[in-house]
Amino acid sequence: MEERGIQANSQTFVWLLEGCLSYGSLLEAKKIHGKILKLGFDGEQVLCDKIFNIYLASGDLDSAMNIFDDMSKRTVFSWNKLISGFVSKKLSGRVLGLFLQMIDDDVIPNEATFVGVLRACIGSGNVAVQCVNQIHGLIISHGFGGSPLISNPLIDLYAKNGFIDSAKKVFNNLCFKDSVSWVAMISGFSQNGYEREAILLFCQMHILGTVPTPYAISSALSACTKIELFEIGEQFHGLIFKWGFSSETFVCNALVTLYSRSGNLTSAEQIFSKMQQRDGVTYNSLISGLAQCGYSDKALELFEKMQLDCLKPDCVTVASLVSACASVGAFRTGEQLHSYAIKVGISKDIIVEGSMLDLYVKCSDVETAYKFFLTTETENVVLWNVMLVAYGQLNDLSESFQIFKQMQTEGLTPNQYTYPTILRTCTSLGALSLGEQIHTQVIKTGFQFNVYVCSVLIDMYAKLGNLNTAQEILRRLPEDDVVSWTAMIVGFVQHGMFGEALELFEEMENQGIQSDNIGFSSAISACAGIQALNQGRQIHAQSYISGFSDDLSIGNALITSNSLITLYAKCGSIDDAKRGFLEMPEKNEVSWNAMITGFSQHGYALEAINLFEKMKKHDVMPNHVTFVGQMPIEPDAMVWRTLLSACRVHKNMEIGEYAANHLLELEPEDSATYVLLSNIYAAAGKWDCRDQIRQIMKDRGVKKEPGQSWIEVKNSIHAFFVGDRLHPLADKIYDYLGNLNRRVAEIGYVQGRYSLWSDLEQEQKDPCVYIHSEKLAIAFGLLSLSDSMPILVIKNLRVCNDCHNWIKFVSKISNRTIVVRDANRFHHFEGGVCSCRDYW
Repeated sequence: MEERGIQANSQTFVWLLEGCLSYGSLLEAKKIHGKILKLGFDGEQVLCDKIFNIYLASGDLDSAMNIFDDMSKRTVFSWNKLISGFVSKKLSGRVLGLFLQMIDDDVIPNEATFVGVLRACIGSGNVAVQCVNQIHGLIISHGFGGSPLISNPLIDLYAKNGFIDSAKKVFNNLCFKDSVSWVAMISGFSQNGYEREAILLFCQMHILGTVPTPYAISSALSACTKIELFEIGEQFHGLIFKWGFSSETFVCNALVTLYSRSGNLTSAEQIFSKMQQRDGVTYNSLISGLAQCGYSDKALELFEKMQLDCLKPDCVTVASLVSACASVGAFRTGEQLHSYAIKVGISKDIIVEGSMLDLYVKCSDVETAYKFFLTTETENVVLWNVMLVAYGQLNDLSESFQIFKQMQTEGLTPNQYTYPTILRTCTSLGALSLGEQIHTQVIKTGFQFNVYVCSVLIDMYAKLGNLNTAQEILRRLPEDDVVSWTAMIVGFVQHGMFGEALELFEEMENQGIQSDNIGFSSAISACAGIQALNQGRQIHAQSYISGFSDDLSIGNALITSNSLITLYAKCGSIDDAKRGFLEMPEKNEVSWNAMITGFSQHGYALEAINLFEKMKKHDVMPNHVTFVGQMPIEPDAMVWRTLLSACRVHKNMEIGEYAANHLLELEPEDSATYVLLSNIYAAAGKWDCRDQIRQIMKDRGVKKEPGQSWIEVKNSIHAFFVGDRLHPLADKIYDYLGNLNRRVAEIGYVQGRYSLWSDLEQEQKDPCVYIHSEKLAIAFGLLSLSDSMPILVIKNLRVCNDCHNWIKFVSKISNRTIVVRDANRFHHFEGGVCSCRDYW
């Protein structure tokens, strides 16, 4: 045409540009654009629009912007196209700038404008609530408040930024709700921790006749998984077939995740095997489930298969596998996975670093773990929390607190998991003052109403004897939390305050807070403590109605039944205890232990031994109740040790020897067994036998673990050993202790001779050698703490009979509350009485 000298007009260029747009030829379009400029047609609106559309379609936003700026007439449609182009490139900041410029140019936005702006905000991540509210205000002022086209992304925007109440208002004000509206709100609930609301809304959607979309089903299943409502998720699974979504990949992924998290790996693997198309999420869900359930070998096999399916494992895959290795001690395999992560460039991802740090903590030593920690991106609080857990497990309060302070020095704010970790360490070491300081910081950082943090605070104060503060925290909780209430009930029981425990349990029930297994178990234990048999039976009936006594598929369901056996045994109703024991369809070591202890307490030594033999042989139990298949356990060291301890209480030497022989077969190097048997001989006056036991210990190279006690005074932990004279105030402590001994002797205390190793040694050596560590700690506490403060001592071994008796007398003459936590339980001494009722 040009060769013949025919002049092109604007219509010619329109056709040419339409051809370029159809074929996506940006290069040809730019040539034509050059000729348009040369021939002076650039002022024609129709050509500008065509060129503008081509540049937008090809993603050349800079050229499109130049055309847009030169347009003589810019309509709302032109603005919308430009906004849409920038939205597609995820340039959210430019979109908001264009929108404001459009408003300044007095161009009235339409529905498409607001949809584009909202999508840009959704894609930008966190958006200030003021910005969202301003956009929402403009939507309403322009008359689009009830438009589903706009309201749906608006719901999504509010929900994704955590403004769930605003999202609910928009959703509820919709006159017509389409499937997209429902999905946006269900997803919003699920993403913001309102899982129950998400499930209820999904059910409401179904009832009202709106056919759920695959996205809605996926969100509902995800909500079921998060709060472990697995049975409801399984019901949804049945409906998925009816709706015809069983082949949708992301629906199947949600199902695999649901079944994997619930431990139903058979169903998870069946769905996985039937899926026509699998992606990385599919593999990650099943790998994670296998890893969590301890099937590390299967998880690693699936890892290999994933790569054979040409899918690249990501950070979630590697982290799940490393966690599996940590749980089974496969340190070398974990290191190999770390090498893979380095090779593919994901080793610095936070979840990979977190899983590797966990591997070092569990499979190596804490020093090696700390060295790895220093190589990580330590700006993330999760990694600091892992190190806190590591030092906490070692009861290293000094290092734990150092880590806690260092993370804040580096500008990191502790979160809802940091505080419970450091508080648990304070609890285990009896560091009440330090725990109180951390409690102050909890308040300053705004976590004083976090139920998770509060439950740990209640547990700390209760275990460390400050029950009043524990109750104050419970009363100030903004919402009812069964874990916090249960922690308080457990605290009362541990300190022998059984009446208070039962009152609180009743109050909890009256307020409509559904108790859990631990709550029911603690309440029944409280009944056992005051021998309130009828009340215990009533609470047992409540647990039965609530489904905790008969549904043994629940993780801790045995706890309540075990407490019930203890209740009957302590109240002297051995027949009821036996009947309850025999009727249990499943038993664990605690069940056997409770029944054997009941027999031992009431002098039924032969019945206790017979029960052991039946347990060993898997034979027919009394009342002709046959155990089907294997018994859950062999009589282990804990069970034999319980029987041996009972023989000490009842001075039954013959049965004690029988139990000790079995226990020494299982744990020949455990010094506690030798000491218990020695005390039985001493109590029976068989000093030669006792000396023989000590000789056996020497011959076998068994060393008695040294007793150690801790007490916190003025933010410092003071440790004492047997006969310890290393403390700076040792002379003062021993003088005060001598005074205490004289005073308790005046009111009837007599030292128990059989609790010492040898009479001869007592005469030949300094008597201070036999002063046990708890006596020194208590004397130091009485010297150092004000009269209003309770004495709290932590001991690593079981308190001996003599010290236990001595502390009762000291609590009476000093008029002080003394709390001792030994290896067996809490002892709450007050007014000459111990909460354990002399049985521990």
